[in-house]
This record gives sequence, structure tokens and C-alpha cells, in this order.
Amino acid sequence: MRKFFVPVFVITSLLLGCSKSKTSNVTPTQTASVTTYVGNGTAGLVNAPGTGAELNLPVDITVDQSGNLYVTEQGNNDIRKVAPGGSVSTFAGNGTSGYVDGAGATVAEFNVPEGIVIDDVGNVYVADSQNNVIRKITPAGLVSTYAGNGTKGYVDGPAASAEFNQPNGLAIDKSRNIYVTDFFNNVIRKISSDGTVSTFAGNGSPGLTNGPSGTAEFHLPSGITIDGSNNLFVAESVNSDIREITPSGDVSTFATGLNGPVRITVDGSDNLYVTTSANIIQKVTSTGTVSTYAGNGTPGYNDGSLLQSEFNSPIGLISNFQGVVIVADYGNDRIRVVTP
Repeated sequence: MRKFFVPVFVITSLLLGCSKSKTSNVTPTQTASVTTYVGNGTAGLVNAPGTGAELNLPVDITVDQSGNLYVTEQGNNDIRKVAPGGSVSTFAGNGTSGYVDGAGATVAEFNVPEGIVIDDVGNVYVADSQNNVIRKITPAGLVSTYAGNGTKGYVDGPAASAEFNQPNGLAIDKSRNIYVTDFFNNVIRKISSDGTVSTFAGNGSPGLTNGPSGTAEFHLPSGITIDGSNNLFVAESVNSDIREITPSGDVSTFATGLNGPVRITVDGSDNLYVTTSANIIQKVTSTGTVSTYAGNGTPGYNDGSLLQSEFNSPIGLISNFQGVVIVADYGNDRIRVVTP
């Protein structure tokens, strides 16, 4: 039985636009649709172009400045790389569940990798959830432990002695500070660029309390993203909401009424796109209005028009300035593209 840990048509220019921090030169197609970019639906580890590739429970996704996608896979315990045009390779992880640093695709081991982000010089960071650490992968594929000592717990301080409890989503700002949804600790952690780990928001008690950083409460926070003004947005499935955290740490509820939000991304107009446990992609405008962006809510696999398409436990996603969204369709073992 496959474990669910919840909680070749795309041109280079499309991929280059799939992050708010990247320059976009995308011209979206005139037909709104959901299409398959890579993966043939068979769970496996096959490196090949487009739909010839096989993925195994793709979880989260990020993109570099050259338009390469990086995808965490829980079924293969690795990070796959998708070049512009759709050619898939293994970037890091030898496919064995474990905790080993070293050369990317031959030595390194991960254990249920979750969130993934990339900095401006091409270093990739992964929330290695079951190892309770944040890993770093250089552009050359060398894997090391960036923060956390591997012990499940809740300890702030220097990176090497810090403790996490199933780190989940990641976001990174322009100063290379990394923000982590520390799932079972019910807090948002910050790893500063010098490696110091601190609690950025939340008091550790599960709940729904807004206010200053030290008194706010979260309940199993999962997805997280950051806008151009360094405001953080956090998806909480239990609370069915999106919380906003200002740069100073003040927490408020940005939107309610979502259907089990899992992961979240932001476009160039500050619209949010959210994957949900209801198998739909929801959109939240900059004023907090919630609507269905793609998916009919039936768990399945169907490309086509936005609201007739079907997803199966979609998780990670990224978006560009025009609202093109690339989705890690976890249960379908595919990467899908939503074109407005």
C-alpha cells in the first residue's frame, strides 16, 4: 500500500515565470486549461522526457532562474529535476529512505522530504520531515544538513543544535532567511542566513489565536509562502484558513472558508493559490476573496478545462505573474500545469 503523508508542451518561458522573484516573460495560452507536464501516472523512478518519466508521490516544487523545476518525492525519497522542455533527472537522493549526507544522487538519503525552496545562487533547501532537519543541496548536488540535529523536539539556537518536529513547508526571502512550518510544534520557525534558528511566530499551543508573535497560536501549519513585502502566508488545514504574518511577527487571519488548505503560493499581483484536501486549487485575491481556480473536487485524473479537471491529492505548487500554476499532483504521480 502506498503511504500518503499529507501533511511535453511547456516552453522555457513559462517555467521562467513561475516564481514571484523571477522575471516573467510568459504569454499564457488563450485557452484556460489543465494539462500534464511530466509523469505518466505510473508510480516509479524513471528518468525520461515529459510523460515518459515516472514519479512517485511528488510533494513540493520550486524553480530556479533558468527555469529548472526541483520536485521532492516521498515515494522515492529523492529530489527530481525537470529541465525546461520536460526532461526529468534525479538531482539528489539514492532512492533509499535514510539520513545520509554526501554526493547527490548516489550517496545522499532522505526520509519523506516535504517543502523545497531555492536561493538566488542555486542552493536548494529541503524540509526532510521524518529526519527532522533542513537539508541543503549545492548546485553541484552535494547534500549537507543545514539546520537541525535530527532529534524530534523543539529547540531554538545554533543550527547544529536546533530541533524540529516534522518540518513541512518552506519559504525563503531575498536575504536568504528561511521560514519553516514546524508542523507538530505548531509554530513558524526562522533560520537566519547565519544559521541561527528562532521561533518567528506561535507559542507552541495548537489553536487559532491572532496577535503578536509570542501569543499567536497555529494548528498544524503546513504550506507557507512569502510576498514581495516579506509578508508570510500560512495554510492551516485544521483551521481551514490562511494566516498572514507581517515582517514584525504580527499574526492575523487573511482568509477563511478554504477546503482543507495544504500548500500555498503567491503571484505577482499578490493573489494566492492554494492546494486543498478537497482536490481543488483555490484562489484567494489580494483582498481575501476565495474562489475555485481549478478542479471539480472529484479525486481523479482529467486534463481539460479548469473547472472540469480532476486532481488527486495535489500538494506543492508555484505560480507566475500571470496566474500560470504548476502543481505537484501527489496521488496521480504527475506534474500538472494550470493555464488561465
